[in-house]
Amino acid sequence: MSEVLSGRRPDRVPVSVWLHNFTREQTPADLIAETLRLQEKFQFDFVKPQSPWQSACVLWGTEVPQSASADEFPIATRFAVRKDGDVEGITHKPVTGMLADQVEVMRDVRAALGPDTPVVATIFSPMMTLSFMHETGKAGVLSLMHSNPRALAKALANIAKTLTDFAKQVMDIGIDGVFYASTTCNSGELNRTEHDDFHAPFDAQILDACAGGWMNILHLCGTAVEAEFFAGYAPPIFSWDTSPENPTLSEMHELTDKVVLSGIPGKPAFGETSAEDLEARVAASIAEMDGMHQIIGPGCSVNPGGDETLISAVVNAARKPRPT
Repeated sequence: MSEVLSGRRPDRVPVSVWLHNFTREQTPADLIAETLRLQEKFQFDFVKPQSPWQSACVLWGTEVPQSASADEFPIATRFAVRKDGDVEGITHKPVTGMLADQVEVMRDVRAALGPDTPVVATIFSPMMTLSFMHETGKAGVLSLMHSNPRALAKALANIAKTLTDFAKQVMDIGIDGVFYASTTCNSGELNRTEHDDFHAPFDAQILDACAGGWMNILHLCGTAVEAEFFAGYAPPIFSWDTSPENPTLSEMHELTDKVVLSGIPGKPAFGETSAEDLEARVAASIAEMDGMHQIIGPGCSVNPGGDETLISAVVNAARKPRPT
């Protein structure tokens, strides 16, 4: 991994895959055990414990029942923001509950794997976190940019303070970086000025708290991502889905001059792709970048409860000897 980040040619292209198991991430012990099971089986080049999406949201009153099966996405039954006025109640919260659980997960996974396997924690941007807490999702949050921008900015600032506290705690236990995700900067959702007002300042605050991480990753979720909005961001690794509406690996590297983390589809396409096709995708991705400045991984988490032989196909393809 160090060769890739320093711009040198690695012996082989690093690879990792991450996925939810919705019945095994509700308690720290279960998530730790599932993370270590996957790592023992696949020996990924870095590990991203797949924390519950609602870990921060529940601090503000979002309620999410536990899933009954590994692939049953947990759906909120109560949202913290059900009408525009509710955003006024988004105050700074201490790191407790499920969010504090993730600090424990990172600490114990770090201890179990030792210093030689990079470990990264997941943080959703404040705008993304708020969209998960809003009954109408992204649309409701984006509309606040026009209907009540001051209240939106205040809420985002308070979420950012909480997530900054969390970032400092996980960095203090010695993880290698964060996987910082955005899902509200896709074409037509907000313009550059709105990004600079409602996204960038809070991203910078949280990422600054993670500045000691040598393996920070910026993840741009979805299609038609506004990659140019993020070109100057600090993380040395950019992650996104190489779908037809998004930049290719080489285009993203040229735009950002960062290591690119992608090459295979995320859910649901991952589970609908054959092992042979996944192997071909890996080979094509490595050929596109000539094995340089890249990590093989999915454009999003892969299918929960899916066929794990597909993960094996990806890992094995990335580790095939390349012709010299």
